[in-house]
Amino acid sequence: MPELYQKTALTPMRAARLSGYIDWASQPSLFKHYPEFLFRYPFGTNPALRTVELSRFITSRAVIGGKPYFRLNTPSAGNLHPIELYVQIRGVKGVLSGIYHVDAGEEALVLIREIERDGIEPEVGLSERFEGMLFIVSCVPFRSEWKYGERALRYCYLDAGHQIGAVAAAAAAGGQDATILSGFDANCLNAKMGFSEQEFGCAVLAVGERGKRSVEAMKGTLMQVAPTDYCDTKGEIPRQIAEQELFESTQFFGSPAIDEKAISGRRSARHFSGASLPNGPFEHFMHLLEDAPEPLVCHTVVLRSETAAAGVYAGGVLVREGLYDDEISALLVDQRFVKEAAMVTVMTSASFGSDALMAAGAFGHRLHLEAEGRGVGFTGIGAFYDHKLQRFLGTEDYILYVCAVGVEKKQGSSRHEC
Repeated sequence: MPELYQKTALTPMRAARLSGYIDWASQPSLFKHYPEFLFRYPFGTNPALRTVELSRFITSRAVIGGKPYFRLNTPSAGNLHPIELYVQIRGVKGVLSGIYHVDAGEEALVLIREIERDGIEPEVGLSERFEGMLFIVSCVPFRSEWKYGERALRYCYLDAGHQIGAVAAAAAAGGQDATILSGFDANCLNAKMGFSEQEFGCAVLAVGERGKRSVEAMKGTLMQVAPTDYCDTKGEIPRQIAEQELFESTQFFGSPAIDEKAISGRRSARHFSGASLPNGPFEHFMHLLEDAPEPLVCHTVVLRSETAAAGVYAGGVLVREGLYDDEISALLVDQRFVKEAAMVTVMTSASFGSDALMAAGAFGHRLHLEAEGRGVGFTGIGAFYDHKLQRFLGTEDYILYVCAVGVEKKQGSSRHEC
Protein backbone atom coordinates (compact mmCIF):
# COMPACT_ATOMS: atom_id res chain seq x y z
CA MET A 1 0.00 0.00 0.00
CA PRO A 2 2.29 2.80 -1.24
CA GLU A 3 -0.15 5.57 -0.26
CA LEU A 4 -0.20 4.35 3.36
CA TYR A 5 3.59 4.18 3.42
CA GLN A 6 3.84 7.74 2.13
CA LYS A 7 1.24 8.97 4.57
CA THR A 8 3.06 7.53 7.59
CA ALA A 9 6.65 8.19 6.45
CA LEU A 10 8.86 10.34 8.68
CA THR A 11 10.50 13.47 7.36
CA PRO A 12 12.55 15.98 9.38
CA MET A 13 9.52 18.28 9.47
CA ARG A 14 7.17 15.55 10.71
CA ALA A 15 9.72 14.38 13.27
CA ALA A 16 10.01 17.94 14.59
CA ARG A 17 6.23 18.13 15.01
CA LEU A 18 6.14 14.84 16.92
CA SER A 19 8.94 15.97 19.26
CA GLY A 20 6.97 18.97 20.50
CA TYR A 21 5.34 19.43 23.90
CA ILE A 22 3.32 16.48 25.21
CA ASP A 23 0.87 16.78 28.07
CA TRP A 24 1.55 13.49 29.81
CA ALA A 25 -1.30 14.15 32.25
CA SER A 26 -3.67 13.47 29.32
CA GLN A 27 -2.15 10.10 28.41
CA PRO A 28 -4.83 7.39 28.06
CA SER A 29 -4.64 4.40 30.39
CA LEU A 30 -2.15 1.72 29.39
CA PHE A 31 -4.07 -1.38 30.44
CA LYS A 32 -7.56 -2.71 29.93
CA HIS A 33 -9.27 -3.92 33.11
CA TYR A 34 -12.36 -6.12 33.35
CA PRO A 35 -14.73 -5.80 36.37
CA GLU A 36 -13.40 -6.86 39.76
CA PHE A 37 -16.25 -9.33 40.33
CA LEU A 38 -14.89 -11.69 37.64
CA PHE A 39 -12.92 -14.76 38.70
CA ARG A 40 -9.15 -14.53 38.17
CA TYR A 41 -5.91 -16.46 38.53
CA PRO A 42 -3.20 -14.17 39.93
CA PHE A 43 0.16 -14.70 38.25
CA GLY A 44 2.29 -17.31 39.96
CA THR A 45 -0.56 -19.24 41.58
CA ASN A 46 -0.99 -21.99 38.98
CA PRO A 47 2.04 -23.60 37.24
CA ALA A 48 -0.18 -24.75 34.35
CA LEU A 49 -0.49 -21.08 33.31
CA ARG A 50 3.23 -20.39 33.05
CA THR A 51 3.15 -20.11 29.24
CA VAL A 52 0.46 -17.44 29.45
CA GLU A 53 2.29 -15.51 32.15
CA LEU A 54 5.55 -15.54 30.17
CA SER A 55 3.70 -14.14 27.16
CA ARG A 56 2.95 -10.75 28.73
CA PHE A 57 4.09 -9.42 32.09
CA ILE A 58 5.56 -6.34 33.74
CA THR A 59 9.32 -6.53 34.29
CA SER A 60 9.71 -3.31 36.29
CA ARG A 61 7.67 -0.45 37.72
CA ALA A 62 8.60 3.14 38.46
CA VAL A 63 7.04 6.56 38.97
CA ILE A 64 8.18 9.28 36.57
CA GLY A 65 6.72 12.76 36.76
CA GLY A 66 4.10 11.55 39.20
CA LYS A 67 2.79 8.91 36.78
CA PRO A 68 3.33 5.14 36.89
CA TYR A 69 5.86 3.88 34.36
CA PHE A 70 5.82 0.22 33.36
CA ARG A 71 8.26 -1.89 31.41
CA LEU A 72 6.96 -5.13 29.93
CA ASN A 73 8.65 -8.16 28.43
CA THR A 74 7.34 -6.87 25.09
CA PRO A 75 8.91 -3.56 23.96
CA SER A 76 6.71 -0.72 22.81
CA ALA A 77 7.33 2.51 20.92
CA GLY A 78 7.24 5.34 23.43
CA ASN A 79 6.41 2.81 26.18
CA LEU A 80 2.73 3.28 25.25
CA HIS A 81 1.77 -0.43 24.98
CA PRO A 82 -1.19 -0.35 22.56
CA ILE A 83 -1.54 -4.16 22.77
CA GLU A 84 -3.89 -6.47 24.68
CA LEU A 85 -3.73 -10.26 24.96
CA TYR A 86 -6.48 -12.83 25.44
CA VAL A 87 -6.39 -16.62 25.67
CA GLN A 88 -8.96 -19.38 25.43
CA ILE A 89 -7.92 -22.32 27.60
CA ARG A 90 -9.48 -25.75 27.19
CA GLY A 91 -8.50 -29.13 28.61
CA VAL A 92 -5.63 -27.86 30.77
CA LYS A 93 -5.57 -29.71 34.09
CA GLY A 94 -6.34 -27.52 37.07
CA VAL A 95 -7.62 -24.58 34.99
CA LEU A 96 -11.25 -23.66 34.35
CA SER A 97 -11.95 -23.89 30.63
CA GLY A 98 -12.83 -20.44 29.37
CA ILE A 99 -11.81 -17.24 27.64
CA TYR A 100 -9.46 -15.03 29.65
CA HIS A 101 -8.00 -11.55 29.45
CA VAL A 102 -4.29 -11.41 30.28
CA ASP A 103 -4.27 -8.36 32.55
CA ALA A 104 -0.58 -7.49 32.74
CA GLY A 105 -1.27 -4.38 34.83
CA GLU A 106 -2.99 -6.41 37.57
CA GLU A 107 -0.81 -9.49 36.94
CA ALA A 108 -3.75 -11.84 36.59
CA LEU A 109 -5.75 -13.93 34.12
CA VAL A 110 -9.33 -12.72 34.25
CA LEU A 111 -12.07 -15.17 33.27
CA ILE A 112 -14.47 -13.42 30.90
CA ARG A 113 -16.59 -16.49 30.06
CA GLU A 114 -16.52 -20.19 30.84
CA ILE A 115 -16.82 -22.63 27.93
CA GLU A 116 -17.86 -26.25 27.57
CA ARG A 117 -19.22 -27.46 24.23
CA ASP A 118 -18.87 -23.97 22.81
CA GLY A 119 -15.86 -21.71 22.31
CA ILE A 120 -14.10 -19.22 20.10
CA GLU A 121 -12.96 -21.94 17.64
CA PRO A 122 -15.62 -21.29 14.97
CA GLU A 123 -14.55 -17.63 14.84
CA VAL A 124 -10.93 -18.60 14.12
CA GLY A 125 -11.60 -21.21 11.46
CA LEU A 126 -11.69 -24.37 13.60
CA SER A 127 -14.56 -26.88 13.51
CA GLU A 128 -13.29 -29.03 16.39
CA ARG A 129 -12.57 -28.14 20.01
CA PHE A 130 -8.98 -27.04 20.49
CA GLU A 131 -7.21 -28.67 23.43
CA GLY A 132 -4.75 -26.19 24.85
CA MET A 133 -4.52 -22.44 24.38
CA LEU A 134 -5.76 -20.08 21.67
CA PHE A 135 -4.12 -16.65 21.99
CA ILE A 136 -5.70 -13.52 20.50
CA VAL A 137 -3.52 -10.42 20.08
CA SER A 138 -5.39 -7.12 19.75
CA CYS A 139 -4.35 -3.49 19.39
CA VAL A 140 -5.82 -0.34 20.91
CA PRO A 141 -4.60 2.32 18.46
CA PHE A 142 -5.51 5.41 20.48
CA ARG A 143 -2.82 4.63 23.08
CA SER A 144 -0.23 5.20 20.38
CA GLU A 145 -2.12 7.68 18.21
CA TRP A 146 -2.33 10.00 21.24
CA LYS A 147 1.41 10.67 20.87
CA TYR A 148 2.42 9.65 17.35
CA GLY A 149 -0.55 10.56 15.16
CA GLU A 150 -0.62 8.74 11.81
CA ARG A 151 2.75 7.07 12.44
CA ALA A 152 0.98 5.14 15.21
CA LEU A 153 -0.34 2.65 12.67
CA ARG A 154 3.19 1.34 12.13
CA TYR A 155 4.00 1.22 15.82
CA CYS A 156 0.79 -0.63 16.66
CA TYR A 157 1.67 -3.42 14.24
CA LEU A 158 5.35 -3.57 15.22
CA ASP A 159 4.25 -3.88 18.86
CA ALA A 160 1.73 -6.56 17.85
CA GLY A 161 4.56 -8.42 16.12
CA HIS A 162 6.60 -8.33 19.32
CA GLN A 163 3.61 -9.73 21.21
CA ILE A 164 3.29 -12.52 18.63
CA GLY A 165 6.98 -13.24 19.11
CA ALA A 166 6.57 -13.22 22.88
CA VAL A 167 3.76 -15.81 22.76
CA ALA A 168 5.81 -18.00 20.42
CA ALA A 169 8.86 -17.67 22.68
CA ALA A 170 6.85 -18.55 25.79
CA ALA A 171 5.53 -21.65 24.04
CA ALA A 172 9.04 -22.62 22.92
CA ALA A 173 10.36 -22.21 26.48
CA GLY A 174 7.74 -24.75 27.54
CA GLY A 175 8.69 -27.18 24.78
CA GLN A 176 5.72 -26.39 22.54
CA ASP A 177 5.15 -24.78 19.16
CA ALA A 178 2.89 -21.83 18.40
CA THR A 179 0.93 -22.01 15.15
CA ILE A 180 -0.54 -18.98 13.39
CA LEU A 181 -4.24 -19.30 12.47
CA SER A 182 -5.59 -17.25 9.57
CA GLY A 183 -8.09 -17.29 6.73
CA PHE A 184 -11.14 -16.24 8.74
CA ASP A 185 -13.21 -13.06 9.13
CA ALA A 186 -11.50 -10.63 11.49
CA ASN A 187 -14.65 -8.54 11.84
CA CYS A 188 -16.61 -11.52 13.12
CA LEU A 189 -13.84 -12.29 15.63
CA ASN A 190 -13.81 -8.66 16.83
CA ALA A 191 -17.57 -8.72 17.30
CA LYS A 192 -17.57 -12.01 19.20
CA MET A 193 -14.76 -10.81 21.49
CA GLY A 194 -16.82 -7.75 22.42
CA PHE A 195 -14.29 -5.32 20.99
CA SER A 196 -15.53 -1.80 20.43
CA GLU A 197 -14.41 0.51 17.63
CA GLN A 198 -11.34 1.23 19.76
CA GLU A 199 -9.85 -2.29 19.68
CA PHE A 200 -9.02 -4.69 16.83
CA GLY A 201 -7.77 -8.26 16.59
CA CYS A 202 -4.34 -8.58 14.94
CA ALA A 203 -3.35 -12.23 15.23
CA VAL A 204 -4.38 -15.64 16.58
CA LEU A 205 -1.88 -18.25 17.77
CA ALA A 206 -2.63 -21.84 18.76
CA VAL A 207 -0.57 -23.74 21.35
CA GLY A 208 -1.83 -27.29 21.77
CA GLU A 209 -3.68 -29.62 19.41
CA ARG A 210 -7.02 -30.03 17.70
CA GLY A 211 -9.40 -32.41 19.40
CA LYS A 212 -11.85 -34.77 17.76
CA ARG A 213 -15.10 -33.43 19.19
CA SER A 214 -17.09 -30.78 17.37
CA VAL A 215 -17.49 -27.32 18.85
CA GLU A 216 -20.50 -25.02 19.00
CA ALA A 217 -20.41 -21.29 18.37
CA MET A 218 -20.81 -19.15 21.46
CA LYS A 219 -24.17 -17.47 21.88
CA GLY A 220 -23.95 -13.72 21.96
CA THR A 221 -20.70 -11.83 22.48
CA LEU A 222 -18.28 -11.35 25.34
CA MET A 223 -18.88 -8.37 27.60
CA GLN A 224 -17.72 -5.07 26.16
CA VAL A 225 -15.21 -3.15 28.26
CA ALA A 226 -13.52 0.07 27.16
CA PRO A 227 -9.78 -0.51 26.62
CA THR A 228 -8.84 3.04 27.73
CA ASP A 229 -10.23 5.51 30.26
CA TYR A 230 -11.07 7.90 27.42
CA CYS A 231 -10.74 8.10 23.63
CA ASP A 232 -10.31 11.19 21.47
CA THR A 233 -9.26 9.62 18.18
CA LYS A 234 -9.72 11.43 14.89
CA GLY A 235 -10.99 8.16 13.46
CA GLU A 236 -8.48 7.77 10.64
CA ILE A 237 -6.10 5.33 12.38
CA PRO A 238 -8.89 2.98 13.58
CA ARG A 239 -10.39 3.02 10.08
CA GLN A 240 -7.06 2.11 8.49
CA ILE A 241 -6.46 -0.65 11.03
CA ALA A 242 -9.95 -2.03 10.47
CA GLU A 243 -9.06 -2.40 6.77
CA GLN A 244 -5.86 -4.37 7.46
CA GLU A 245 -5.61 -8.15 7.63
CA LEU A 246 -4.77 -10.57 10.41
CA PHE A 247 -1.23 -11.91 10.67
CA GLU A 248 -0.56 -14.81 8.30
CA SER A 249 3.22 -15.22 8.12
CA THR A 250 5.00 -18.40 9.18
CA GLN A 251 6.67 -18.33 12.59
CA PHE A 252 10.29 -19.04 13.33
CA PHE A 253 11.16 -20.13 16.84
CA GLY A 254 12.83 -23.01 18.64
CA SER A 255 16.32 -21.66 19.37
CA PRO A 256 17.97 -23.15 22.50
CA ALA A 257 19.06 -19.59 23.42
CA ILE A 258 15.44 -18.61 24.03
CA ASP A 259 14.47 -19.73 27.52
CA GLU A 260 12.73 -18.28 30.55
CA LYS A 261 15.87 -16.43 31.63
CA ALA A 262 16.14 -14.65 28.27
CA ILE A 263 12.41 -13.87 28.28
CA SER A 264 12.47 -12.41 31.79
CA GLY A 265 15.74 -10.52 31.26
CA ARG A 266 14.87 -8.82 27.97
CA ARG A 267 15.56 -5.07 28.01
CA SER A 268 16.22 -2.55 25.27
CA ALA A 269 19.81 -1.31 25.28
CA ARG A 270 20.31 2.44 25.04
CA HIS A 271 24.05 2.59 25.75
CA PHE A 272 26.56 0.63 23.68
CA SER A 273 30.26 0.42 24.54
CA GLY A 274 31.67 0.97 21.04
CA ALA A 275 33.35 -2.46 21.13
CA SER A 276 33.17 -5.10 18.40
CA LEU A 277 30.91 -8.09 18.89
CA PRO A 278 32.81 -11.31 19.56
CA ASN A 279 33.06 -13.29 16.34
CA GLY A 280 30.69 -16.04 17.52
CA PRO A 281 27.66 -13.80 18.18
CA PHE A 282 28.48 -11.68 15.11
CA GLU A 283 28.48 -14.67 12.75
CA HIS A 284 25.34 -16.04 14.43
CA PHE A 285 23.41 -12.82 13.82
CA MET A 286 24.64 -12.46 10.27
CA HIS A 287 23.42 -15.99 9.56
CA LEU A 288 20.01 -15.29 11.12
CA LEU A 289 19.65 -12.11 9.09
CA GLU A 290 20.54 -13.85 5.82
CA ASP A 291 17.74 -16.35 6.51
CA ALA A 292 15.10 -13.78 7.47
CA PRO A 293 11.59 -15.16 6.89
CA GLU A 294 9.45 -13.89 4.03
CA PRO A 295 8.51 -11.21 3.26
CA LEU A 296 11.51 -9.66 5.04
CA VAL A 297 14.83 -8.66 3.51
CA CYS A 298 17.59 -7.53 5.88
CA HIS A 299 20.23 -4.91 5.07
CA THR A 300 22.99 -4.69 7.66
CA VAL A 301 25.32 -1.78 8.33
CA VAL A 302 28.38 -3.23 10.07
CA LEU A 303 30.07 -0.58 12.18
CA ARG A 304 32.68 -2.67 13.94
CA SER A 305 33.62 -6.34 13.72
CA GLU A 306 36.64 -8.46 14.57
CA THR A 307 36.58 -10.22 11.20
CA ALA A 308 34.29 -8.39 8.74
CA ALA A 309 34.88 -5.10 6.96
CA ALA A 310 32.74 -2.14 7.99
CA GLY A 311 30.11 -1.28 5.43
CA VAL A 312 26.65 -2.06 4.08
CA TYR A 313 25.73 -5.72 3.57
CA ALA A 314 22.78 -7.23 1.72
CA GLY A 315 22.16 -10.97 1.87
CA GLY A 316 25.44 -11.33 3.73
CA VAL A 317 27.41 -9.74 0.88
CA LEU A 318 29.34 -6.49 1.26
CA VAL A 319 27.88 -4.03 -1.24
CA ARG A 320 29.50 -0.81 -0.02
CA GLU A 321 32.56 -0.61 2.21
CA GLY A 322 33.09 2.17 4.71
CA LEU A 323 32.31 3.37 8.22
CA TYR A 324 28.81 4.86 8.20
CA ASP A 325 28.21 5.52 11.89
CA ASP A 326 27.43 9.22 11.46
CA GLU A 327 25.20 8.56 8.46
CA ILE A 328 23.13 5.80 10.05
CA SER A 329 22.72 7.76 13.28
CA ALA A 330 21.42 10.78 11.35
CA LEU A 331 19.01 8.60 9.34
CA LEU A 332 17.57 7.21 12.59
CA VAL A 333 16.36 10.68 13.59
CA ASP A 334 19.74 11.55 15.13
CA GLN A 335 19.73 8.80 17.76
CA ARG A 336 23.41 9.12 18.54
CA PHE A 337 23.73 6.12 20.83
CA VAL A 338 23.48 3.96 17.68
CA LYS A 339 26.97 5.10 16.63
CA GLU A 340 28.47 2.91 19.37
CA ALA A 341 26.63 -0.27 18.29
CA ALA A 342 28.42 -3.03 16.39
CA MET A 343 25.80 -3.50 13.68
CA VAL A 344 22.52 -1.93 12.57
CA THR A 345 20.00 -4.01 10.65
CA VAL A 346 17.25 -2.53 8.51
CA MET A 347 14.29 -4.80 7.73
CA THR A 348 12.60 -4.08 4.40
CA SER A 349 9.91 -5.68 2.28
CA ALA A 350 8.52 -5.41 -1.24
CA SER A 351 5.07 -5.15 0.37
CA PHE A 352 3.80 -2.80 3.06
CA GLY A 353 0.94 -3.43 5.42
CA SER A 354 -0.06 -5.10 8.66
CA ASP A 355 1.38 -8.53 7.81
CA ALA A 356 4.83 -7.22 6.83
CA LEU A 357 5.02 -4.94 9.88
CA MET A 358 3.99 -7.69 12.28
CA ALA A 359 6.48 -10.07 10.66
CA ALA A 360 9.21 -7.48 11.26
CA GLY A 361 8.17 -7.06 14.90
CA ALA A 362 8.01 -10.82 15.48
CA PHE A 363 11.40 -11.43 13.86
CA GLY A 364 12.83 -8.50 15.81
CA HIS A 365 11.56 -10.11 19.01
CA ARG A 366 13.34 -13.34 18.18
CA LEU A 367 16.56 -11.46 17.46
CA HIS A 368 16.19 -9.59 20.74
CA LEU A 369 15.82 -12.81 22.73
CA GLU A 370 18.71 -14.39 20.82
CA ALA A 371 20.83 -11.40 21.85
CA GLU A 372 19.69 -11.59 25.47
CA GLY A 373 20.55 -15.30 25.59
CA ARG A 374 24.09 -14.50 24.42
CA GLY A 375 24.70 -11.50 26.66
CA VAL A 376 24.52 -9.04 23.76
CA GLY A 377 22.79 -5.63 23.80
CA PHE A 378 19.87 -5.09 21.42
CA THR A 379 17.25 -2.46 20.70
CA GLY A 380 14.48 -2.02 18.14
CA ILE A 381 14.02 1.37 16.47
CA GLY A 382 10.83 2.44 14.72
CA ALA A 383 11.79 6.08 14.08
CA PHE A 384 13.73 6.74 10.86
CA TYR A 385 13.59 8.95 7.81
CA ASP A 386 11.97 6.47 5.44
CA HIS A 387 12.88 7.89 2.04
CA LYS A 388 16.38 8.98 3.02
CA LEU A 389 17.08 5.50 4.44
CA GLN A 390 15.81 3.90 1.23
CA ARG A 391 18.20 6.04 -0.80
CA PHE A 392 21.10 5.26 1.53
CA LEU A 393 20.51 1.51 1.15
CA GLY A 394 19.85 1.78 -2.58
CA THR A 395 16.54 -0.06 -2.33
CA GLU A 396 12.96 0.57 -3.44
CA ASP A 397 11.65 -1.81 -0.77
CA TYR A 398 9.62 -0.34 2.06
CA ILE A 399 11.46 0.28 5.33
CA LEU A 400 9.75 -1.57 8.18
CA TYR A 401 11.99 -1.72 11.26
CA VAL A 402 15.55 -1.12 12.41
CA CYS A 403 17.52 -3.06 15.03
CA ALA A 404 20.84 -2.16 16.66
CA VAL A 405 23.09 -4.84 18.15
CA GLY A 406 26.26 -4.37 20.15
CA VAL A 407 28.17 -4.78 23.38
CA GLU A 408 26.22 -2.97 26.06
CA LYS A 409 28.02 -0.41 28.18
CA LYS A 410 28.03 -1.54 31.79
CA GLN A 411 29.65 1.34 33.66
CA GLY A 412 27.34 4.32 34.19
CA SER A 413 24.76 2.94 31.76
CA SER A 414 21.02 2.66 32.02
CA ARG A 415 18.54 0.48 30.20
CA HIS A 416 15.44 2.05 28.78
CA GLU A 417 12.38 0.60 27.15
CA CYS A 418 11.83 1.70 23.57
